Amino acid sequence: MNVRTLHPGFITAIWLLPVLALLQASVARHLAMSGVYPALVLMLVVNWGILRGVDEGMLWAFLGGLCLDTFSGWPFGTSTVALVLVASLVSLGQSTFMKTHVLLPPITMLAATFLYYAVVLFIWESTQHPVDWIDAIRRVVFPAAIYNAVLNIPGFWLVQRLESRIYPMPRANW
Repeated sequence: MNVRTLHPGFITAIWLLPVLALLQASVARHLAMSGVYPALVLMLVVNWGILRGVDEGMLWAFLGGLCLDTFSGWPFGTSTVALVLVASLVSLGQSTFMKTHVLLPPITMLAATFLYYAVVLFIWESTQHPVDWIDAIRRVVFPAAIYNAVLNIPGFWLVQRLESRIYPMPRANW
């Protein structure tokens, strides 16, 4: 099998997601505001799911979750389960309206962040880690959702650019 025959989205995910997870685990912590840092992998997975649909969104979520689980101190599989669930729901809403309306990507990111952290907190609670839900939502989830939604405005544009580089529009041959 030739490397060129492999899916270009898969090839990109193989190298980009580990790099982004490593950046999130190291450099992104220096971008923290009020103790909350941007969820770079979550942003990429959500935006890729909006643009490319369920198949690629789920693949990117699974690979991104494994990478995050490798670098985090959370119970292994927490990020993977949360990202796959988020990607499955976000990718179902793929449409031209989602791709073109300027407010939908930040609003989707806001909702995706809430869902992601709800799943993470539920898994933490299920694995015998005590969670103060009210405090976690007030101090972590809500600020993270706002921060991610604002950062997703340029983030969605960057992911659109990446998609257009990976999947260029075919030229008409007359």
